[in-house]
Amino acid sequence: MHVLMTSQRGPESAHMNPKGPCRTALCGCSSSPRGSSLRPPKSCGGQSKPVQFSTVGSSWVAECHTGLLTLLLFFLWYMPMAGGLEVKTAEMPQMVSLHDNVTIVCEIPGSPHLNITTVGIIWSLKNEWQEAEVPIYEFYGNHLKAFRPGASVSLLRLQRGDASLYLPRIELREAGEYRCKLVVTPDQGEGITRLDVVAHPAMALFVGAEPNGEGQRIVCELDGFYPEAFAIKWGRCTLKDPHFQVITDGIVTGPTMKNEDGTFRVTSSLALKPALQDRGVIYHCVVSHRSLLVPKKLNLTLPEKGSMEIYVTIVFPSVLLGLVLAFWLCRCCCAGAATT
Repeated sequence: MHVLMTSQRGPESAHMNPKGPCRTALCGCSSSPRGSSLRPPKSCGGQSKPVQFSTVGSSWVAECHTGLLTLLLFFLWYMPMAGGLEVKTAEMPQMVSLHDNVTIVCEIPGSPHLNITTVGIIWSLKNEWQEAEVPIYEFYGNHLKAFRPGASVSLLRLQRGDASLYLPRIELREAGEYRCKLVVTPDQGEGITRLDVVAHPAMALFVGAEPNGEGQRIVCELDGFYPEAFAIKWGRCTLKDPHFQVITDGIVTGPTMKNEDGTFRVTSSLALKPALQDRGVIYHCVVSHRSLLVPKKLNLTLPEKGSMEIYVTIVFPSVLLGLVLAFWLCRCCCAGAATT
């Protein structure tokens, strides 16, 4: 008994929802070694005439379709992925910044031309926040479900063997190992790749007062960074000696604090001792973090020693004298206008 069932769909469609019962190649019998069922090829009997579908027959086909999809899902989730299908994923961990979009690669090498009605995909995630793998995205037959909002696989690219997963606005909790299970009946394979999520620190460098009000400190603030590990190095230089001189004394780095969104913040400060408070010195706060390709240096220049004295003794009195003269001239002009 041979049953012939086909499905027509546009390559751009994101959902497969064929009309009529059991119209995918995942249902029915086939003698091809790459048949439409995940089970071994099976003889369908000796009858040569096609079956005329009736109400009972349609019910049988629907059950067949549901059973095969259930079998494929079971096959994807629980059966060992060994045999026949080469799947390529990223060899090195993939790093993405917090709230960026990311595409996690899963491909069949060689850009084959696939009939996606014979393809099944399950993407899943395992990380430190979950005890077991959780599903992210499923596609098989006419079933498509994104468990994570926005997760998608381009069905157009899938026809060329590209089952890469797209995730918009990645969050910290979505870091971990992503497993791509792929079936092109009757072959199957899988690949695992790691995704690391980082957050760049927002940095600020400024002069602040000591807690007791005596003296000053240079404060270096980091906020919104992830992961927690970081390094801060202090240094100084002058216009006469531009070489970086490491500072180790007078540094206080507070404990790392966790923000509500899971990122971290920290403050480090450098005391400006009277003996070292040379005007014209350039102070540096150098920050190292995994999210930064190279350490980032923040600079702060204190005014030269004599500049403040010049401002106080010359500039300020000059401005004050100018205001007095302007006021006197204004009064004279107003008095002359009144007499005329």
